[in-house]
Amino acid sequence: MTLERPIPAFYCCYLLRSTVRHSSVYIGSTPHPVRRLRQHNGLAKGGAVRTARQNLRPWEMVCIVTGFPSHIATLQFEWAWQNPHITQHITPEERIQHATQKKRSGHPKRPRHSVPSLLSNLHILLRSPSFTRWPLEIRFFSKDVHTAWVKWVEATRESIRPSIPIIEDFPPPREILSENDRISDPISKKRKLDHGLDALPIDYTNQKVHVEKAKEIIDFEREGKCKICNIDLEHGEGLFTICPQIGCETVTHLTCLSTHFLSDDKDALVPIAGKCPGCETELVWVDVVKELTLRTRGQKEVQKLLNAKRARKSKVGTASQPVIQSSDIEESSYGDDLDPNLEDDIALEGVIDSKLGAGPDDNWHIIDDSDISEAESVNSKSSRTSKQSKQKLSPKKPKAVKLKTVIEDSWDEAEVLD
Repeated sequence: MTLERPIPAFYCCYLLRSTVRHSSVYIGSTPHPVRRLRQHNGLAKGGAVRTARQNLRPWEMVCIVTGFPSHIATLQFEWAWQNPHITQHITPEERIQHATQKKRSGHPKRPRHSVPSLLSNLHILLRSPSFTRWPLEIRFFSKDVHTAWVKWVEATRESIRPSIPIIEDFPPPREILSENDRISDPISKKRKLDHGLDALPIDYTNQKVHVEKAKEIIDFEREGKCKICNIDLEHGEGLFTICPQIGCETVTHLTCLSTHFLSDDKDALVPIAGKCPGCETELVWVDVVKELTLRTRGQKEVQKLLNAKRARKSKVGTASQPVIQSSDIEESSYGDDLDPNLEDDIALEGVIDSKLGAGPDDNWHIIDDSDISEAESVNSKSSRTSKQSKQKLSPKKPKAVKLKTVIEDSWDEAEVLD
């Protein structure tokens, strides 16, 4: 269900136009505009039947409407935009397109659309009471389409809500490429653009700082009291909103903040924006509520957002760590299995000691720990230190016991020599 999910990071309704024939248009919705445009142009699997004709490709995305609170809300707006002749969101007095024919089923046939007609219907829908208070914004990627929008706005008497942003997202003239040219150009594929479809924030990256701050406040139970009603906020009880501004830890009840934002517009139900009761910073209602939905219904999204980079680092660390441990174990076991080598090392020490003045049969430097009191020379202490370091290299105890047996025999020989 939609109520079990957080507010989506990005969802948009888009207007497609054929670059071959500008009279051919298409309305759709997607959470990923770049991928969807590739599908419409046949560069990826998917797309729509109406955009599959090769003589109309490539298509260009000239306008999008973003800011929908849910996937269902996006589909509602998409259907109303596709069917302005029968949608209930447009009053009969404002309707500018009417059905002149009927389908075989008896339903009214959709009239033929064009860019000017779709822009005019978009303007009417944004004035509709159903959508007027939604946190929507319009973004244009084509200058001539934006010019057609301006002409309609100047011709109509009604105006949309001033808080709906109208963004002109035009590329520089030298970077205007078709979709096929942009995909085939290796330089444009590697270059990260700061405009156009590639620069759209389609994930929760912009909410990361706010999510981290809210998580710290909730985890350490620093909710305190509601800034508006001054009532204690019980940890884990109720819906609390947290100011997204850095340095401000204002926490309020959801209903208290909504009433505070609607103090100048008491007839409305859904707030649009308002000032934080703590730091008095202008806040957008959807930004505050989006973090709340992530905290209460988006555990997977929050984990992915906060642990994306850390997971890659830990993955590398866990992959390299076993290699180091296994190599150490292999080296240790390799030394334990080669018992003759240990004996050769002992014999080699005997040769070195003989050069320093000791006899070839004088193996008194290999002394057991229980007989330390009977030999207190400096050479015996250094020899015992070398013996202990060898025992540390071999973690298996049976090998150490076998080595002690050899040492005791060598001590008996030393007693005979004395």
